[in-house]
Amino acid sequence: MAKAGKGSKIVVWALVGGLIAGLGGFGVTNFGGTVGNVGTVGDTPIQIEAYSRALRGELDALSAQMGSPVSFADAAAMGIEQRALGQVVIAATLDNEASDIGVSVGDTAVADQIFTIQAFQGSNGEFDREAYKFALDRAGLTEAEFESQLRRESARTFLQGAVTGGIQASDNYVNLLLNYIGQQRDITYIVINSTSLPATQPLPTDAQLQAFYDENIADFTLPARKGITYVELTPVMLADTVELDEGILRQAYEDNQDRYYTPERRLVERLVFPDAEAAEAAKARLDSGEATFEDLAAERGLELADIDLGDVAQDDLDGAGEGVFAAEADSVVGPLDSNFGPALFRVNAILPEQSTSYEEAKPDLRDEFAIDRARRVIEQQAEDLNDMLAAGATLEEVAAETEATLGTIEYYDGLESDIAGYEEFRSVANGLTVDDFPEIHELSDGGIFAARVDGDLEPSPIPLEDVRAEVVLAWQTAEMMDQLRTRAEALQAALDAGDMAALDEVEIQTAENVGRGQMLPNTPASLNNHIFEMEEGAVDLVEGAEKVVIVRLDGVSDPDMESEEVTQMRGFLEQQAASQTAEALFQAYLEALRSDAGVQLNQAALNAVKAQFQ
Repeated sequence: MAKAGKGSKIVVWALVGGLIAGLGGFGVTNFGGTVGNVGTVGDTPIQIEAYSRALRGELDALSAQMGSPVSFADAAAMGIEQRALGQVVIAATLDNEASDIGVSVGDTAVADQIFTIQAFQGSNGEFDREAYKFALDRAGLTEAEFESQLRRESARTFLQGAVTGGIQASDNYVNLLLNYIGQQRDITYIVINSTSLPATQPLPTDAQLQAFYDENIADFTLPARKGITYVELTPVMLADTVELDEGILRQAYEDNQDRYYTPERRLVERLVFPDAEAAEAAKARLDSGEATFEDLAAERGLELADIDLGDVAQDDLDGAGEGVFAAEADSVVGPLDSNFGPALFRVNAILPEQSTSYEEAKPDLRDEFAIDRARRVIEQQAEDLNDMLAAGATLEEVAAETEATLGTIEYYDGLESDIAGYEEFRSVANGLTVDDFPEIHELSDGGIFAARVDGDLEPSPIPLEDVRAEVVLAWQTAEMMDQLRTRAEALQAALDAGDMAALDEVEIQTAENVGRGQMLPNTPASLNNHIFEMEEGAVDLVEGAEKVVIVRLDGVSDPDMESEEVTQMRGFLEQQAASQTAEALFQAYLEALRSDAGVQLNQAALNAVKAQFQ
């Protein structure tokens, strides 16, 4: 009997922890009938419960990534079925191989792992059998089933470690990567941009505009799209029609006085003294002009920032509040009692109270409550509208008989105007076909919609008159780039010929030790890649948005293999290369095992699992 080593056990513990977390709150689905597995690898079955759990885990992970629940239909379009099936096929492949070659984990090793799992421990940190039983009950597992799963996980980890353990990256390979990443370039360059051209670009003639439009028709063509008719009902549409009780609005006003009333506040500094006598003496010196407030603070070893209270309300100052709030701005009052002893208070500014009357607040309150009330009305109407559609009503009939509005849109992926501004609409529209019947879907603002595809529209040019402004701008940009290119080519010729006098009117810049991926200010993003493809001494033109760069490669330097930076990079690359090699080797190993054992899938069982999520 082969046993997993210490490193394997650590990995297994992590896997088991994830298993328990994933199972908690989900349980095992009873699919009924005689369907027991979704396939086999060799003689090893792929349990239907394992596939269901993998599918649920992928769906939950995707929802967490998106920040909101994702429907199964949307998740399926993103490939979760394939990922979940891949997970369970890999597990079954390793289980089958472990069984064939006799790899297993002993009872003692399994027990040691169980005792270490935090979910199974009591408040004293020791293994608690009741906690163990409770966790497994929540997961829908018996102790025997869980321990069998744990044993299989350990065997899989052992096999993976046996295949990938000890793999190291080749020194030649790492040195090649280091040389590629660490090389640097020295360049001389000139940036030619629109500032060197006339401030205003000429307008094209009608003939020039038409010719440019025709030559670049792909830029002014709508993509393939769907002609969609929809009905929409949102809280904003109903807000003006809902009835609100005056008493509710007034109560909301009273309950939220902090929104509608701000008491007077003052910007105050407080200078505390050890006793009343010292405070009175300081106030006398201040009143006589012998000392300033700043002088008094400095004598106490304090900066003004140390005694600044910021803006305060009267209640914030306890017993001193009345005196401070009776003072005028730019005055000092006291001594007054404070929590820290007798103090002088300087009032730097007065922030008057602010209040909003009920009548002033009423429109905002009504809007707020009307939208909330409209959401509830829509929630109540949604089922009725869905029933109408299920009974065969058209969208046009729904709009005629309800408060929903009818609209049309030529939708394509990426459109975000009108109703397509809602992510929920885009998600539905992307998967909608002419064969689908309309049904009610929710919108993020509490609204609802239903949509129907009337037909698929082929790509079609947008009429010139509809995009005239865009075409004019594109023509001017193209003309400007032609002018920049012509000027840059002339300067390049001068640079090649050594005619430095021709370069007097432009700024020549240099950059040394430019690393791969390093951006230079006000240069095209493609410049860096370009200079690493140039031969030393070459002069090239690199174009970007509204600029052209003339660049000469002056020098190439290899990395210092002994430097601290390169040494750190070497360690990272060695680890990354070893990991990639191990992954590739493990995938090849899995493929060989699958090919040798044979994989059979039960489509009926896969469909049964899928049906549970729809």
